[in-house]
Order: sequence, then structure tokens, then C-alpha cells
Amino acid sequence: MCGLEHNWTVSKNNRKTNYITMTLEKILDEGLRYNDRYKWKVPLTNPVYFEQKKKLTYIYEVYNDTTCLVELDEEPPHNINQEALNVAITVAKILNCNILDVTQVMRKTVVDGSNTSGFQRTLLVGKDGYFTLKNGKKVGINYLILEEEAARRTSEDTKTVTFRLDRLGIPLLEIVTSPDLDTPEEVQEAAAAIGSIVTSTGKKMRGIGTIRQDINVSVKGHPRIEIKGVQDLRHIPKVVDLEIERQLKEIKNKVKTFQHVRNVKDDFTTKFLRPLPGAARMYPETDHSLIYITPSILKQIKLPEPLDKRKARFLKMGLNPELASPLLTHPKVDFFDALVKKYSKINPKLIASTILSLDSEVRKKLNLEFYEPPEDDILFIFNELNKGNIAKESILDIFLETAKGTLISKVVPKYKLLSDKELKAEVEKIKNQNKNIPLARLINITMAKLRGKADPKKVIDFLKH
Repeated sequence: MCGLEHNWTVSKNNRKTNYITMTLEKILDEGLRYNDRYKWKVPLTNPVYFEQKKKLTYIYEVYNDTTCLVELDEEPPHNINQEALNVAITVAKILNCNILDVTQVMRKTVVDGSNTSGFQRTLLVGKDGYFTLKNGKKVGINYLILEEEAARRTSEDTKTVTFRLDRLGIPLLEIVTSPDLDTPEEVQEAAAAIGSIVTSTGKKMRGIGTIRQDINVSVKGHPRIEIKGVQDLRHIPKVVDLEIERQLKEIKNKVKTFQHVRNVKDDFTTKFLRPLPGAARMYPETDHSLIYITPSILKQIKLPEPLDKRKARFLKMGLNPELASPLLTHPKVDFFDALVKKYSKINPKLIASTILSLDSEVRKKLNLEFYEPPEDDILFIFNELNKGNIAKESILDIFLETAKGTLISKVVPKYKLLSDKELKAEVEKIKNQNKNIPLARLINITMAKLRGKADPKKVIDFLKH
């Protein structure tokens, strides 16, 4: 019997630079922090006592330009991120969940240092939903929860653990299924199905670690075990098979065990991580008011196009699979659709390739750690292209200049297309400067000099005649 806890990070521009460090001692309730002083008999299955025994000091790497006081636990939380809440509601509707009309931000106690406050803020958005596997089997959704991402662990030794706060507080969606999955293959299919649903929103952050599956496995007669952070769907069947084998062996050998969390090792077996927390670690967040999800809010939520239908539409408009596939889940997929609709004269392939690769090409050529072209600048460029004022070959060159700080309105005039008269004069000038050379070489020289200022077909025509 298996269930999934599917965690994914909601897309957010969270650029952070120039971090500094600060050191905080771990703070636990006094009674559990110095358990030996009171001679209490706290079982090893108690998560707080388990962490307290480590006597660790936590070091937090914070950013002097983007880390706020909430992340340092020095001021109350701000209002909930409405965009993230709308994404959670969207996914809840797709998964046929009952969406709460009134809900309360809760504090979930965290004792491993990954939250500076000692708790994670979490919000129940939907419950009692379902989705269907390919064989028609319904898989229940127990809860759909919007919560804060934890800090990122960067290093540790026997006395300290270092966390970086660049991830802390980013919206995170947790989807918890019912224990309806009976085989490793069903677990894999369910994870893929949920992944496809959340990806269709266009709000999933990209990159390793932005989607994590926690798999709950329980063989009859064995306590529930949570396997933490399985990222690659291809590994799920092997991980589940080996965990079932491990549990059956413990039952056969009458090994006494308890509910706990395990980590996946490189060979797909698992190792003990910590005791499984109980429900008692949750209590209300008194610094945030109740949240109302009204009928008018629900009415405004538009469900995204399913990925299979979206891909078929992209292929039909002329995109090849190499462009269509990555565009399906790109954060700017809606922007792509808007550009295609607005600029019917421009080939959708050009719009797609610009959205998919422009940022990485600029970063590579200018050796930048971060670059994202503003949507207003992209609109400006395609507007000029649609009017026939610039050539598509000039797009990269224009953005290379704007990335250095020059306004796009100042850059574009430099790349204005030559008139036929101007082009013919330039071609004749180049021909006179390069007499008696092969046509192919002459074409290369001319193209290099007139790159972005003329239609290549026209250039070749003028060279040949």
C-alpha cells in the first residue's frame, strides 16, 4: 500500500546575490533541550528529542540585498502571495478537490534548523479530490496544501549545519494522495500524472529539486515509512520494490520498528533519517488573518490547457518537437500564445526559439549569471519585426546591447533595415572592394557586414545580378 506526497516549487523570480553569514544556536523547548537534567523518559521516536541529542549549531547564509526580516524571523509575516494561492486553487480544481471557503494559515513545527522561526507556515486549500490512472483506477487526494519552502542545506559537520536562505519562503505546493497505489508502477504513473497537471499551469519553477516526491510505503503488518525526496520518476519502481523487500524482511525477522522517515541512497536502498512527526506539531498562525476563498475568486480561476492538447496545437502551427516540448512547460508559454496571436506575420518558430533560448544565449556571450529579457522589450522587438523595420538576424545583437544597460529604443534604430536603394549601393560598394573572388566567399563577406540590416535573400539576389 503506497501513497505520494508530491511537492513542487511555484515559479518566482528569486534572484539572490552577495550572501553573508550569521550564526544562531538551535532553540528547543527547555524541557526537551536538557532532557537529562529532568530525567524524563522521552522515547527515541520523539522527533524533538531525536534532534536535541545532536546538540547542533545552525549557520544561516543570508543575502544583504534580498533577505527580508520575515526570513530572519524578525517581523510578522506579510499577506499571502495571491498568485501562489491562485495556482493552488487551480490545481485543486483540476484534481476535483473540495476547496475550502475559509482557511487558516497554520504553523508546522520544524526542529531540524531549516526554518529560522522553528516552524513552517502552511495553508490547507483543498481536500477529498481525485484523479484517474490510465487503467481507470481513481486515486484519492487527501490534501492540497500551500506552504513555505524551507532553507537549503549547503554543508554540515558533527557540530554545525549551514543553511542558505535563498529558498526559504518561496511558495511550495504539497499534494498528498490517499494510500490507493498498490504497485511500484502505479506509484510511478501517479507521480507522472500529478507532475503533468502542475506543469500545465506554467507556474512550476524549473531545475533540479523543484519537484520532489515523498513516497509512503506500508506492507501489511509494518508501520508506515516515508521515503524522502525521490526526484527522478524513473527510479520510483526500483526504490519502492527495495523498500517493500526491506519491510518484508523486518516482518519475517520480527524486528521492532516505528514510523519514520528514510532517505534514498545512490543504490536506491534507503537509510534511516528521523522519526516521523505527529499531527500535534500543527497550531494556528496568529499573525495572519483568516483567508476567504470566495465564489468570485473561484470564478476568476481559468483552468490551463492539458499538455497533450497543447502539444498537438503547437505541432499543428508548425513547431517541431524540439521547440514544442520545452515550450509546453515554459513559464512564458502564455506569453508565446499572446505573441503568436498578435503578430500573425511572424513565424511561430521564431517566436518560440526567441522565448526558449534568448536568455541563455545572452548569458553565455556576456558571461552573466542572471539575465531575463523584459517582456516589454520582446514585445517592442516583435512589433518592429512585424512592421518590417528590422531583420530577425538582429534580435540577438539588439538584446546583447540592452543587457549592457542601453535602452531598447536607443538600440533598435541602429539595426533598421536598409531600403532596396541603400542595400544595392552597399552591395556594389562591397563588390568593388572585393573583386575577382569566388561568389561564395563574397556572399560570406557581404553577409557579415550587413548582418541584421538586410534580408539575406535580397543580399544574395543583388550579388548575383
